[in-house]
Amino acid sequence: MDVAALAGSLKALADDLPAPALDTADQYFEAAQAELKEASRESTAEIGLHRLGAARERLDAARTRLGEARTAIGDYLDAIGAGAGSAASAPAPRAGAGPKPAPVDPRAWWTDRVNELCDRTGAAEPQRVPPTRLFNELLKAAADGNAEAYCKRLRDAGPETGVKMPGLAWPLVRTLAAEHLGRTPTGRDAAALRDKCTDKVRSLVPGAEPDHIGAALASACTLGRGDDAGDAARTAALGPVLVAALHRLSKTERKA
Repeated sequence: MDVAALAGSLKALADDLPAPALDTADQYFEAAQAELKEASRESTAEIGLHRLGAARERLDAARTRLGEARTAIGDYLDAIGAGAGSAASAPAPRAGAGPKPAPVDPRAWWTDRVNELCDRTGAAEPQRVPPTRLFNELLKAAADGNAEAYCKRLRDAGPETGVKMPGLAWPLVRTLAAEHLGRTPTGRDAAALRDKCTDKVRSLVPGAEPDHIGAALASACTLGRGDDAGDAARTAALGPVLVAALHRLSKTERKA
């Protein structure tokens, strides 16, 4: 390979480094962090802010490394006399390179994901409701076993309000679990609680697997120190229905 061809290949490589994609990802992380900070004001539960902060730090480090790589490529091209002045020798763009994918629309993603989790279809009818009102509406739908209403309320609320559900649900889940167990719950109790709640939960959120339910319970019982690394829509969908399931379990035991 001659120097001109090598220079062209290296320039193409530098141009393909995904710095813009990392910038877009950081914007989404920043927006999510702002939403979580607002949600944390309404709950004492740990809702993952430190994890999101750590993710942004790793993303920033990756962005720095990409910048260093691009600079190193430029320095090397300058050193061999194939720097910016030899742009004419760069090869034409690869035929297979298509347009950059459009940014993900958070609301469209939320609608599709909630429909998938609830095994429903339908377009969202966006509504701005306070988080506590949405939470109470979801609790009522869950208590009534109204899967259609549960899906619709969560879908219409969108990610801005929906992501706040775990912050409201987890303290109640932990309290109800403590009532059921007769002591403070720990992560080790998640499996037993999961087995008693799964049928009720999956009657409203059939897309939630038992492992997802167990991870959510572990996160609630340990105030966010569990292993729940699921997506935001799934965690939001599980919160209110877990409260309803544990409340129903407690009522059944009191009658017995």
